[in-house]
Parts: sequence; C-alpha cells; structure tokens
Amino acid sequence: LQAESAEAQEMWRGFILTMAEMKVPADLVLLPGHIFQLSEALREERDRRTTLGPTEPPVPLMPSCFFKVSRGEAEQLLERNAGSGNIVLRPGGHGHGISVTTCQMLNGTALFKHYKVVSVGQGYQIDVDTP
Repeated sequence: LQAESAEAQEMWRGFILTMAEMKVPADLVLLPGHIFQLSEALREERDRRTTLGPTEPPVPLMPSCFFKVSRGEAEQLLERNAGSGNIVLRPGGHGHGISVTTCQMLNGTALFKHYKVVSVGQGYQIDVDTP
C-alpha cells in the first residue's frame, strides 16, 4: 500500500489502529471529517461483528482498494513495482483471512516471504517461521 500524502498515511494508520483496537485513537492528526469517517467505519464494524454467530470468527476487513491476487501475482507485483513498496496485503490462500507477502532485495535478488494472518480472540496474529 503506497500512500499519496502524509494525510493519506495518517488516515490509513488511523483506520488500521481503529479496527485493531476497536476505538478511534486520540493521537491522530486528522481533520474532523476524517475522524468522523473513522467513527462511522468503527460503528459499521461493531455492527458487523455483532451479527456474527458465536462460532464464526471475525473476518478481517479488507478495504475495497485491495486487489485479489495470488501468491505468485503478489510476487510479480512487488518485483515490477519495487520503488513503490515492499509489502502486499492479500486474501489468504489458506481459505479465509488474509496473507502478507514481503519482498527484500539481497545482492540484486528479490527474496519473497509469505505470512498467514490468523484471527486470535479479538485480535490477529501473523504466523512466522521463527517467532
């Protein structure tokens, strides 16, 4: 995800923290309209979570700007657009949830890593080989 401006970066930071903590952070440097948008997104997420059955895990909220790409497509995307970032948040290949693909350049060679994001209680955990 590449933010076009410092304001967009702060908005994404606010969105991620709001959904992770289920409250709008007080330290955001945003205009009142943006704070209102975050509050509305939080209200919608709370409503969505209350409609889930007791055995259904919360489904990670995937903003509409994300494209559904496979593991291979994520690698190609990162390699072709190396100057635009080194991480892709994508739908999980494990049947539900999301996955993270990272790209690190080592001696001119792209090194890709894939991580599964799983729901744990009220939060999320990234599964890595070496915790």
